[in-house]
Amino acid sequence: MSHLFLILTLLLAVSLSSSEVVELTSKTFGAVNKEGDWLLKFYAPWCGHCKRLEPTYNEVSERLKDSKTKVGKIDGSSERSLAAIFSITGFPSLFYVAPDGQTVYKYKGSRTAEALVGYVQDGYKSDEALSFWSGPFGIVGQCKWFLLWLGSFMFTLHEYFDKTLGMGPVPAGIFCVVGGMFVTAAAVVGMTVATAPDLKRD
Repeated sequence: MSHLFLILTLLLAVSLSSSEVVELTSKTFGAVNKEGDWLLKFYAPWCGHCKRLEPTYNEVSERLKDSKTKVGKIDGSSERSLAAIFSITGFPSLFYVAPDGQTVYKYKGSRTAEALVGYVQDGYKSDEALSFWSGPFGIVGQCKWFLLWLGSFMFTLHEYFDKTLGMGPVPAGIFCVVGGMFVTAAAVVGMTVATAPDLKRD
C-alpha cells in the first residue's frame, strides 16, 4: 500500500510540475527563440489586474500541458530589458510567440481561459503579427535591449574602476564613455553587416 501511495504521489507531482507557468528572466529568455510556441504574460507584482488574471493563466497552463505550447510569465517591473523590447506600456500584457521563435502576436482578446487557449491553438492565425522590423526580435527591439544592457554594463564598469581600482569618478567616467562609444560603434557596424543584403557578382 505504501509503495502504491508513493507512486501516486510522484505521478501527481509530475503532472503538476508539467503544467506550471515558467518564470522567465533575461538569462533564460533565450529558450523562447530556440523553442518557439510560447504564450507570454508580462506582469508586475503590485498590479491588481495581474493578480486577478493569475488563476485564469494557471488554468490556461494546465489546459495546454499536453500541447507543444509553453506558458511563461515575466516580471516586467524588474526585467526591464525584456519589457523594453516588447514595448510594454501596461500590465498585464500578453503575447504569443509562434513556433518559429521569431513571429510575435500581441493578444488583445478576452482574458478568459477559453479565449486564450483558442488563440494559441488556432486564433492567432487570423490575427496580424507584429512587424519583425520593429518587433521584439527585430532590429529596433534588439537595439532597445542593447542600449539598456550597455547602460547597466557601463554603470557596473564605472563602479569597478572608481571603487575597486581607485581611479576616481572622473577618470572612470571618461574611460567608460570612450569605451561605450567604441562598443556602440562596433555593434552598429556588426548589425549593419548582419542585416545587409548579400551582394552577388555576375
